[in-house]
Amino acid sequence: MKGGAPDNTDELIARIRAMHASLPRRLRQCAEYAAAQQARMAQATIAEFARGAGVPASAVVRFAQAMGFSGYAQMRDLYRSPLELPRPDIAQRLEQLRRHGTARPVTLLAECVEAGRLSLERMLETVDPTRFDRAAGVLARAGLIHVVGPGRCFAVAAHSAYILERVDVPALLHGAFGQVIGAGSVRRGDAVLAIALSPAMQETLDVCAAARGNGAQIVAITDPGVAARLGSSALSLTLVEVEAAGSRPMTATATLAMALAAATGALRADLRKEATASG
Repeated sequence: MKGGAPDNTDELIARIRAMHASLPRRLRQCAEYAAAQQARMAQATIAEFARGAGVPASAVVRFAQAMGFSGYAQMRDLYRSPLELPRPDIAQRLEQLRRHGTARPVTLLAECVEAGRLSLERMLETVDPTRFDRAAGVLARAGLIHVVGPGRCFAVAAHSAYILERVDVPALLHGAFGQVIGAGSVRRGDAVLAIALSPAMQETLDVCAAARGNGAQIVAITDPGVAARLGSSALSLTLVEVEAAGSRPMTATATLAMALAAATGALRADLRKEATASG
């Protein structure tokens, strides 16, 4: 890649992360949209991209050029490469089904199942095993894990906190039962497990910022758009949820969070045994 255009989408996402903080505001919006909406990039026109990112079309062109492309078309072609994973736009397929009068409930169920399957397959491709092991290590050694995932991610966050409790790992679920998220309660030696998908909720970003300021470590289960906003201050495990019926089933997010919580419990138990043996 070096100074030219990225050779694949992984390189593009890496460049977005590296340059995110230095980009002008409208180009940051483009970066976050491009990272979060990878499933749409192969089909999106420049007008659709601009509308989704909330910027003028000229900003989209400037963003593509800032990433090393000659223009938007070259950037979009990166997602059309036969070397890339297939990116079916399930929302568009559902609309076609509706036009043909065949969008029965069981068809929608099948679409959701297919979206979940694709999301899981892609998650296995995008989550680095080494980073997963590091994330489990950070959480296992933390004095207290602050689990944060408001909005659409709250169900996954709540289940993660439940599993952590079951495997004897101290965890605090923020935002439970209408409580305000307590960013100020994060202390040095603690860790934050943030679960967030684009667009990131401000509460999640605030907790992560407070954690950084207080010397705590951050582990995030998220998509590339939010990972770009968190930057290098967070150990991000990234995935992309495939949409079905215009929504994200959260299949991959829930599976990754469950696996991470279980791995954290197993590693913490091993650390306790080692400490007992050495003491």
